[in-house]
Amino acid sequence: MDESKVEAQRIIDDMTKKRDLRKVEEMLKDNKIEFSYKDKEYRVRLLNLREKEELDFLRVKEFGRLLQEKDILLECNLIKQYKENGIDISEIDESISKFQSELKDLCMKLGEAIAKKVEDSILKSYEERINIAEREINVLASQKVILLQYSKENRLLGFVYKCLTYLSLEEKVNDEWKRTFNNMDDLFNCDEELVNQAGQYTAILQNV
Repeated sequence: MDESKVEAQRIIDDMTKKRDLRKVEEMLKDNKIEFSYKDKEYRVRLLNLREKEELDFLRVKEFGRLLQEKDILLECNLIKQYKENGIDISEIDESISKFQSELKDLCMKLGEAIAKKVEDSILKSYEERINIAEREINVLASQKVILLQYSKENRLLGFVYKCLTYLSLEEKVNDEWKRTFNNMDDLFNCDEELVNQAGQYTAILQNV
């Protein structure tokens, strides 16, 4: 097993131990996710029009900077370089597609089994196989992200999510919600664990 897959599995295990992200659906209300951190109440929310314009400005500015970085490759060039070194990203994509197809088939069979009111042991078997397929998809997707994390596109994506966190994170002060960060420097100088936690919720909220 190559190092990227080991690292991907470690990340998935760590996320599972820290928090069950499926529970985030219960936290999502009115396009906001509220959470607590070190005895303070925080929330992330969708951006308003002015904030979206600021996000676009920051994205374009960062993309222009990345284009000047000759040591950071575009994703297509990084994929070619990996292939020359024996790592084929297309094989990871094929494996993801295979497990996605298997997952879809298992979900259909589980639905049919529930409709037919089959015994619990059969339902449990389907659920276990679904969990395995979901985990494999998550590990492979994380492996791909790790391999491509240094491409220009992924560096830009990571920066954009930091911008989203900077723009959307609020904290409750005297029963009123106020922006946590005044600028990007505030975010970069903030508690890393808070930024990471808020960033995960921001990513989920933006993709709901």
